[in-house]
Amino acid sequence: MKVQIKRYAKVFLFTFLGVFILWLITRNQDLEKIWDEVQQANFFWIALAIISGFLSHLVRAIRWNMLINPLGKAPSTSTTFYALSTGNLANLAVPRLGEITRCVTLAKYSKHPFNSIAGTVVAERVFDMITLLVLIFMTIVFQFNYLSGFLSYFIVEPLMKMVGDNSLLLFFSGLIALGLIFFLFRYLRQINSNKAGLAGKIKRQIIGFWKGVLTLRDMQQKLLFFFLTVAIWTFYFFTVYFIFFALPGTSMLGVPAGFTILAMGSLGIVAPVPGGIGAYHFIVITTMTELLGIVSESATSYAYIAHATQMFTILILGGYSWLILSVKFKDTQKQPAA
Repeated sequence: MKVQIKRYAKVFLFTFLGVFILWLITRNQDLEKIWDEVQQANFFWIALAIISGFLSHLVRAIRWNMLINPLGKAPSTSTTFYALSTGNLANLAVPRLGEITRCVTLAKYSKHPFNSIAGTVVAERVFDMITLLVLIFMTIVFQFNYLSGFLSYFIVEPLMKMVGDNSLLLFFSGLIALGLIFFLFRYLRQINSNKAGLAGKIKRQIIGFWKGVLTLRDMQQKLLFFFLTVAIWTFYFFTVYFIFFALPGTSMLGVPAGFTILAMGSLGIVAPVPGGIGAYHFIVITTMTELLGIVSESATSYAYIAHATQMFTILILGGYSWLILSVKFKDTQKQPAA
């Protein structure tokens, strides 16, 4: 009961924070003008963005199956897609809950243990984080004159100030954490994984988890994995790029601006608030107004539509996938034992 209360309190806190950020962003803007721009939006381009979002989820499911294959026969692409979509839906409620949800869901419909599947998700996320860092790096390199001052003012200086004020605390916290990890692994190395009890169970979980992480090394067709990763981020790019042409105030923006919004907006999506609400809008609006020279009302309209498009895709795919898996699981339960 206490765990549920803490979880709901955390969801409420982060949601309130996101909504509060949205209020701060729009409180001094012309809301009537923003609404007029939204009403004038060209829904053809919005539909193309939604299709791009759907394709990105589909390709991600195919790529995830490539990581699962080294563990044994991977489940069908449709099952993996449904598990991925339900996980994305869960992320809208509680940040990072989706990673656990999709692992639990896929473990339920496949012969693979939860910890091994969780390891593949970590491997996937690590690779995606590297891809995002490369994207940000390339964006900075090719638009250094525009981005250097912007990043310094809005990101580097605030981070340096925060670290400077708490540098001693962070240093000792890091040392304590490293020490605890070192002694834990040293202790677990001496434990037999077949041993009964908590220590043996923890070691078995770690071994299974690490086995899942190593699928990135053991999988075949690494070139195809790289190609699918490029395809995923290409579809991500189109989800933000097509929205430019939906609004008169952003229709003049080109491909470089699309990569900039993709890179900066991704930082807002991974923020610890449900669906990146507030954080995504703040980063995108600030980038468009301070860096790309877009008026605040047009930037705000774009941020709301772009975010709503992504959330709509997740809600539709997640809801449909949850319904399909619920029926599938119910039918499986009804089958008589062999």
